[in-house]
Amino acid sequence: MTFLPLTLLALTASPQVSSVVVYPDRAQVTRAQDVTCAGATTAVFEHLPQAAARDSFRARATGATLEGMTAEVMQRTQESTAERTRWREREVALDEEQSRLAAASAQAKDLERLALGYTSVAVTRVTTELTGPRPDTRAWDASFDAAMDLQLRAVKEARDAADKQRGLEQRRAEVQAELQRLSWLGEQQEQRVEVRLSCTEGTQARVELTYLVGGTSWTPLYEARAQEADGSVELTALATVRQETGEDWTGAKLFLSTALPRQDATPPEVTPLYLSATKRPKERKVLVRREEVQQHAEAGAADNATEGQGLRVTSQGLSVQWEAQGATRVPGDGSAVRVRLGQHRLKASFSWRTVPKLHPVVFRVARLANTTAFPLLPGPVSVFRDTGFLGSQNLSRVAQGAPFELTFGLEEALRVKRVAVEEVARPEGLFGGKKRFRYVYRFQLTNLRKGTEQIELSEHIPISELDDVKVEVEPKSTTGYALDAADGIATWRVKLAPGESRDVDLAFHIDAPSSYETRSL
Repeated sequence: MTFLPLTLLALTASPQVSSVVVYPDRAQVTRAQDVTCAGATTAVFEHLPQAAARDSFRARATGATLEGMTAEVMQRTQESTAERTRWREREVALDEEQSRLAAASAQAKDLERLALGYTSVAVTRVTTELTGPRPDTRAWDASFDAAMDLQLRAVKEARDAADKQRGLEQRRAEVQAELQRLSWLGEQQEQRVEVRLSCTEGTQARVELTYLVGGTSWTPLYEARAQEADGSVELTALATVRQETGEDWTGAKLFLSTALPRQDATPPEVTPLYLSATKRPKERKVLVRREEVQQHAEAGAADNATEGQGLRVTSQGLSVQWEAQGATRVPGDGSAVRVRLGQHRLKASFSWRTVPKLHPVVFRVARLANTTAFPLLPGPVSVFRDTGFLGSQNLSRVAQGAPFELTFGLEEALRVKRVAVEEVARPEGLFGGKKRFRYVYRFQLTNLRKGTEQIELSEHIPISELDDVKVEVEPKSTTGYALDAADGIATWRVKLAPGESRDVDLAFHIDAPSSYETRSL
């Protein structure tokens, strides 16, 4: 226990969380309170979570001079004692109500047995008098009515008792759950920090306490809505925040940072680099196809003007920090909370695109540029068109000014079919020293929409990395395509009138020495 010098404690309400900076692996929490100075004054911050790192406590005062700060760990038993007593009293009241309900149920059963007795007496009387000279039918009716009244009364009382029993069991479950929570709470620890101040008597001072807590995380996500009428996409930036610190961030200003404090503050260590060699047998050349994803450095967009609202971003060197719109509440039990960061309208170029070798359908694709003031982080994107929600896709990291694409569903009225016309291999050359692999494909495009549409059709052509292996596109191929020499992607832009169908042909061959093992082609 740490003893403080005799000072006046600031009589204020329990300070609330005023702001939180959430990192991917931790959070910096700030609590603030205003105090009225009386010479030597102490500002008390109570009920701080056990997860708060003790060595991270930092205090700052405006309008006063800091004299010192102490922190101590406390059990929460005393805090929950009074509340536990109230719930225990409710439990006792429920036990008494249970006793009354048990008596009512027993009374309903007694009435049911009495009704059965009345019925038995009435049946015996009717049986006896039925053979007599003058049976009293009115007396029979009265006997059966009395038995029926008792039976109905017994059923009603039993039903009422059962309804009350169900309500009682529900309330008892609530009491038991709350008592278990309070019992668990009483076993927990919390921290208490006292900040000693020196200030002029009667003045106001504002004291802030910051500390770091673990058990927090946040992930980005987006919503993209196509606005084809004005050629734009409305991109809404969101974040999913979780924290299990035990304290609720109620009404706090939320900041989301991409910085990794441990990683950014710890430089890497240089380790020795050794060279060695091993003998390997001579290998035979095998001609294989190699799939490769080409990545290129993209220039930023020329037009950096972006219409947006709400997004406030601060660059911090290697990281950026977003400010959430408005105050929010993030419970400390690990529940996921979606936080709105802001919205931007990005200029977009829409087109129909198909890659029938991979998927024989036509997609609606929007080409955009990240003209916001910050990079877009990797995360899921929910896409919408005028028809409503279409689905989700993953967005890779997009640097500021870099181009990117979003897909807004497929179009069933635009159809594509890929047909393999020829895939053969035969010897070439005077003495058969080479082998030729010939490929011919036909793409059938159909427009069933009401207007004229242009479809971008893409197919890759092999790129040879060997001097003695040649790839040539044959004249039989449909003209008008654009070929990217680096990627080997041939793209046709085909215009189709309503109801029109067109064929696009691609033919190419590969010449390779017969000495190569070519079974992989």
